[in-house]
Amino acid sequence: MIYQVDHQKEIVNIHDIQEEHRYIAMMDLEELKSCYQEFGIDEAAIQRLEDPSLFHQNMIIPAYHYYFGLVHLINARDIFVKKDSLALFIFKNIFLVVVIDDEDHHINQVFQSSSDYVLQKEASITRLVYYFLSDLLAADYQYLEELQNEIEELETQEEDSMHFTNQLRQLNKELLLLQNYYENFMTIGEDLEMNHHHIFEDDDSRYFEIFTRRIERLSKNVEMLREILNQAHSAHQSREDYKLNKTMQFFTVVTTIFMPLTLIAGWYGMNFENMPELKSIYGYPAVIVLSCIVVIGLIVLFKKKKFL
Repeated sequence: MIYQVDHQKEIVNIHDIQEEHRYIAMMDLEELKSCYQEFGIDEAAIQRLEDPSLFHQNMIIPAYHYYFGLVHLINARDIFVKKDSLALFIFKNIFLVVVIDDEDHHINQVFQSSSDYVLQKEASITRLVYYFLSDLLAADYQYLEELQNEIEELETQEEDSMHFTNQLRQLNKELLLLQNYYENFMTIGEDLEMNHHHIFEDDDSRYFEIFTRRIERLSKNVEMLREILNQAHSAHQSREDYKLNKTMQFFTVVTTIFMPLTLIAGWYGMNFENMPELKSIYGYPAVIVLSCIVVIGLIVLFKKKKFL
C-alpha cells in the first residue's frame, strides 16, 4: 500500500509517484518483488531480503539514491520468542517498509502511527524515519525499569542457591543479547547521520543524532543492569560463603570439643596393667568428671570467643 502524505493520506499507484510529493508505503516481500524496479531498487537488495541468514543483526546500507536497511526486532519482554523482521528503503521523498514477519502486528501499528504523525506535523521523510525507528523501541524504556525492579527484588529473596544462580544466568544472557541489539541500532543511527549521497536535508540529519543518543542511553541502561546483576551475584555468593563458613566453624568447634575426650578414651583404652586408675573405685567417675569439665570448659571458652 502506497500513500501520498502531503496534506492528507491518499492511496496512490506506484506509477503516480512524483518527486515533489512525499510518500510512505508498506508491503510484504512478494509485493515488493513485483514492483521493485519501479522504485529503482537494485536486484541485489531483493536477494538480500531472501537470504534468512542476514536477519540476525540490524544493518543499514547506503545505495546510490536510497538507504537499504534490515531490522530484526527483539521483544524486550521475552527476547527468546520469535522476532519481527522488516526491511527499510529510504529515498528522498519515499519511506518504504517491507514486512518480513509481523505476527503481533507491532510493525503495522508503528507504521500507522508514524503516517498519522506525518500528516499532523507535516513532517519531512527524515522526521518520519526518526519517529518510526524510535517508536519501534518505545516500550523498551519501561521494560528496562521493570527489569531493574525485578533484579532488586531478586536480591532480597531467600532463594535456593541453584535456582537463584540459574535466574541470574538467564537474566545476564538476556541483557547481553539486548546490549548487542542496541549497539546494532546505534550503528544504524550513526550511518543515517552520515547522510550518504545527501538523501536527507542537512538540517534534518540531527534527528538521527538524537536517535543515536537515545539508543546509547538504552545501551547504558542495560550495562548498568548488568553491573547490578553482577553485584547481586557477588552479594549472593558472599551470603553462601558466610553460611558455609559458619557451618565449617560449627563442625570445627564440635571437633575441638570432643578431641580431648578422644584422647582420654584412647589413653585409657590401652589397658596397661600398671595403670592404677583401672583398679581404682574412683577411676571411672573421675574420668566422667574430667570429661565433663573439659567439655564445659571448652564450651564456655568458645562462647566467650563467640564461636558458638
